[in-house]
Amino acid sequence: MKILITHRINNEHLTAIQQAVPTAQVIVTRDEAEIAAHMPTANVIWGSNYLPALLPQCPDLAFIQVSSAGVDRLLQPELLVHPVQLINARGIHGTTIAEHVFLLMLALARQLPAMIQAQARHEWINVDPLVLANRTLGIIGYGSIGQAIGQRAKAFGMHVIATRRNPVSDKWADEVWGNDKLHKLLPLCDYIVLATPLTPETKHLIGKPELTLCKPSAVLINIARGPVIDEQALIDALQNGIISAAGLDVFDKEPLAINSPLWDMPQVIITPHMAGHMPDYDDNVIAIFLENLRRYQTKQPLINVVDKQAGY
Repeated sequence: MKILITHRINNEHLTAIQQAVPTAQVIVTRDEAEIAAHMPTANVIWGSNYLPALLPQCPDLAFIQVSSAGVDRLLQPELLVHPVQLINARGIHGTTIAEHVFLLMLALARQLPAMIQAQARHEWINVDPLVLANRTLGIIGYGSIGQAIGQRAKAFGMHVIATRRNPVSDKWADEVWGNDKLHKLLPLCDYIVLATPLTPETKHLIGKPELTLCKPSAVLINIARGPVIDEQALIDALQNGIISAAGLDVFDKEPLAINSPLWDMPQVIITPHMAGHMPDYDDNVIAIFLENLRRYQTKQPLINVVDKQAGY
């Protein structure tokens, strides 16, 4: 077996791979020429830094492991037609992203940005904070991340309504609806969290028509992918009071352009696409990779397999 690793890796994780597959040839490189030389004979790739154009020359490639949950940028035509299985890291981000969502929601509800600015001016101000309890939270995209958000929302006493492609009841949501109920959901929500993967169907899922359906007091949180929102429509909605505030971790183009109006809006909190970061990130990813190496050797079904046609 040949394992080609193009992802960052430390000695501890490399040793774990070598112990899991003692007879494997393990190649660690991020050099494009070396990747090109080893891809055609690789059985497994760990890392998104590979060369899609070479996939037709990789007859023995069984699976590609990536370290993200979202795979939208990887779904090139060569990958879609190749029988290789694509493995993502879904399931590891729930806690850190859910905590980030509540950082944004609480900061906006308690007017933390205004107080930080006042502190910098050495000024004692009066604010009118809101509470999350008894508010309605809409979660658009109710996979493992959405469920982690719902769990924390229930602890805050919120009413949770979620949407997903295949709705099934869940203990952390009061109601779970199909994606076709989006327009019914939006007018009910005090807070709206986008946690859906980016696919052709979800690009600009939230645009001017959807924003117009929201309460003027609604707060929109996006930890999904930037293009899930029509960014210009969001800017217009915030400037014109169509919705009250937004917490944004992802954007149409990243880094966010220096001249974007979003930077200067007092009702917007911007974070630099870091909601999914955590200290032990690679430890969680390597656990998935090692389990799939074990399953591959014993001819068992792999875990975290992406439906390449659906996009997640």
